Amino acid sequence: MKGIIWKKMLVLPAFCVVCLLYTACPQPNPLYGSWSDNLKNTFSFFEDGTFSARVTTDRGSDNYEGTYTVLLNALTLSCTNVELRVVTEWDIRGNMLYLDWVNEERVPISMTLYKTSN
Repeated sequence: MKGIIWKKMLVLPAFCVVCLLYTACPQPNPLYGSWSDNLKNTFSFFEDGTFSARVTTDRGSDNYEGTYTVLLNALTLSCTNVELRVVTEWDIRGNMLYLDWVNEERVPISMTLYKTSN
């Protein structure tokens, strides 16, 4: 009888430690990597909180780079090469990233990008 109680007393703390270790491990940000679409729009998100993007519109392609922050499903992109800050909702379903971009003329562009590399 003492052996069973002793085992039960060890199992619960061990289970709690395993749960804490699992939840304490940082999960990689799903945005990391390169994304593109058929219109030649590309976004690359890096682990250091920077990004680079090429956005194609009717008047041509523009390159953007800067920093980004994520808060739940809100993505803030602050460009350093132009005076532009984009705040958008984002969602990843499978290998597709959905977001809205706003260029310097404040024209919204809805994008569906496909993961091309990690």
